[in-house]
Amino acid sequence: MKWVLFILVILVILVSVISVYAANFFLNVALFRNNKWYDETGHKMMNPDNFNKGKSQYDLIEEQQIQQGDAFWQLAFAQDHWLETGEEKLYSRLIIPHTESKKWVICVHGYRSFGKRDMAFVASKFSEQGYNILVPDLKAHGKSTGNAIGMGWLDRLDLLKWIQEVLVIEPAAEIILFGGSMGAATVMMTSGENLPENIKGFIVDCGYSSVYNEFGAMLRSAFKLPAFPILTIANALAKKKVGYSLKDASSVRQLAKNELPTLFIHGTGDKFVPHQMLYENMEATKGVKESLIVEKAPHLSSFIYEPEHYFETVFEFIHRYC
Repeated sequence: MKWVLFILVILVILVSVISVYAANFFLNVALFRNNKWYDETGHKMMNPDNFNKGKSQYDLIEEQQIQQGDAFWQLAFAQDHWLETGEEKLYSRLIIPHTESKKWVICVHGYRSFGKRDMAFVASKFSEQGYNILVPDLKAHGKSTGNAIGMGWLDRLDLLKWIQEVLVIEPAAEIILFGGSMGAATVMMTSGENLPENIKGFIVDCGYSSVYNEFGAMLRSAFKLPAFPILTIANALAKKKVGYSLKDASSVRQLAKNELPTLFIHGTGDKFVPHQMLYENMEATKGVKESLIVEKAPHLSSFIYEPEHYFETVFEFIHRYC
């Protein structure tokens, strides 16, 4: 009996040590800017669609969108804009093609990406509808400084500052917040804050319900590991390592305070953010809500799979409710 108890104690200690190591390793991979293992291995594991897709009609559409976005990004009315917050210096691209227009959109990119890559084409489509645009690089992304990734929770505070930057330029601006992936989470987490009346609505594409749930999904799908106890330990460690807990960083909790119109978009082929999270987010919000589900579209690819339907839905929703 004593030997059995001794073996059980040893097993518990081993499981605990391995779990703490795994939790710490996962946080370093997921939440810090420069991680060699993520660049070489983790990205492919976490978002396989970026690597495993073969050539198809969608590659041609994506290439055309990239060319249009790149050309738009370089036009004369686009300029770099900087914002200093504490020790960090944050970058955005400020694009004002319609100097008399009061319509504005802030377009927020996804995880480990940057504004130009994810949002240049989207910005060009908004410009076609008479919008002026601000496209930030979130902290620890793109040209912005910083090392710890905010996963939308810290970024919501920076987004509030970017909103104020727009209002300095145009105090009567009517602003739409548009986000994809982590940018969608940033917008949803911002939706629960005390916002100026200038904010008219939100468009969120493939955003997660909370960082805790998203990391749990990644542990299971990419790493083939159980969420418990690794995620429980990671949640406790995160507060010390990056300044916020994974459970606090919740789109659902913030949307529960939102009364503004929100359009939720997701592709059913998303292997990075499970598309079922759309329903959790929709159920949480108190504002007018609609959804666009794009069959088989991978992560942040709905406007590649159904570009005309995608943007028709976006602008019809804005026209109707915002």
